[in-house]
Amino acid sequence: VIAAHDIAGYGKCALSVVIPVLSACGVEVCPLPTAFLSSDTSLPHFFMQDLSPQTESYLQSWEKLGLKADAVYSGFLGSALQMESIASLPRRFGAGLTVVDPVMGDHGRIYKTYTKEMCEKMGALCAEADIVTPNLTEACVLTGMAYPGVEASAQFTHTLAEKIASLGCQKVVITGIFRDRRLYNCLYENGNYYEIESPRHPFHMNGTGDLFASVLVGGILTNHSFAES
Repeated sequence: VIAAHDIAGYGKCALSVVIPVLSACGVEVCPLPTAFLSSDTSLPHFFMQDLSPQTESYLQSWEKLGLKADAVYSGFLGSALQMESIASLPRRFGAGLTVVDPVMGDHGRIYKTYTKEMCEKMGALCAEADIVTPNLTEACVLTGMAYPGVEASAQFTHTLAEKIASLGCQKVVITGIFRDRRLYNCLYENGNYYEIESPRHPFHMNGTGDLFASVLVGGILTNHSFAES
């Protein structure tokens, strides 16, 4: 799997999570670093070095080596230009599965590094994906719907998932929906909507979206169904 994610020095997220989780699943990871960050972007202070200027040279080197991949799995991206390069990966490396975790924001707010153009380009990238795994904030950005707060109803998330699927992707998971003391992941597949429920811990942990999406990719690449994964 080509894993296009950032790497953060502080905060267990992105490639720090993706590489060990997929490796534990028996999947070989070819990291494509999209940005260097001093820490998770949810923290009040961080340094970021966008690696977009190096992305094409990096990919051209892989092409010269004849690299082939079973899947492409992307997360935090550094620029609109880089998103165009990521969109070309399935064609260039023969990947049969594309998973996009549209890392753009959380808690109703877009990350400081994202622009309106980047949000629009992320929508185009999601349209090319097989599976998209937004949180509630990201799902609202992709569809233009107003953010309702973390405790979104099943009717609202069903509508969100349908709208995201209508962009062109086959399967959608809207992650991390809170209702009372329960946590819900909301799935849309082949026109069917359903939810997977689990207990909610009384604290917040960064990087759980990366962990979730990595387990999902690992499960599918080891012959588990979408729902099982």
